[in-house]
Amino acid sequence: MNQRQDWNAAPRWRKKLLSFEPVQAAVTWWNRHPKIAEFISYFMVGNIVTIIQFIMLPVLQAVLKNTSLVYTDLHLFGPIGDPTATTTVTVAGVDVTGLNPYYVFNYTGGPVNTLVPKTLNGITGEYLAHGGVAFFLAMFLTLIVAQILTFYMQRNITFKSKGNLAWQIFWFVIATCMITLGANALYGLYQPWLYGVIGEELGGLLASLLQCIISFWVFYPIFKLIFPKKTQKN
Repeated sequence: MNQRQDWNAAPRWRKKLLSFEPVQAAVTWWNRHPKIAEFISYFMVGNIVTIIQFIMLPVLQAVLKNTSLVYTDLHLFGPIGDPTATTTVTVAGVDVTGLNPYYVFNYTGGPVNTLVPKTLNGITGEYLAHGGVAFFLAMFLTLIVAQILTFYMQRNITFKSKGNLAWQIFWFVIATCMITLGANALYGLYQPWLYGVIGEELGGLLASLLQCIISFWVFYPIFKLIFPKKTQKN
């Protein structure tokens, strides 16, 4: 189908929209700068998925926090660093300090930001709770939905790839797992340092921002490999 046929088959609203000169100029610029357009699309898709995560996560947490799963511990890949590390949080204007060793996945059982007595790594004390398996499931389900949306939108909208679907799903899952684990492990290394230098509130914000930036820039070149525009040969 040529461009004229495409235009004739286009919906009326699209024809009307493209009749405006600013829109025509934007479309022309977009088509003349495919690499910049691709990066902008990658950035926008990432932000859309992030917004969906910010909406979905607290909803799932609110649903699951009333289940018994809140009191079940889940700790994976750790502890990293000092097993006696503590964290202070402010709850209803009161500072709460508890043991909080870093794990890549740290979900100590108990209502979030409360102190629970237990023994971890041979160290007994009051640990800062993180919602247990309930909050892990909320995070995990949100992550699964986010990655499904990311795969579909980045493949079809940003990179417009026609490669082998099964092969791309396989490498996407591998890359996502490795980058997520790596970013979380690095977070555990620079987070305590930032807390000590600029305080826990600003340190936590900057640590989370750095984690997002690292993932953003690492994923982009990997997605370009996973989602080539040309058809892949098996």
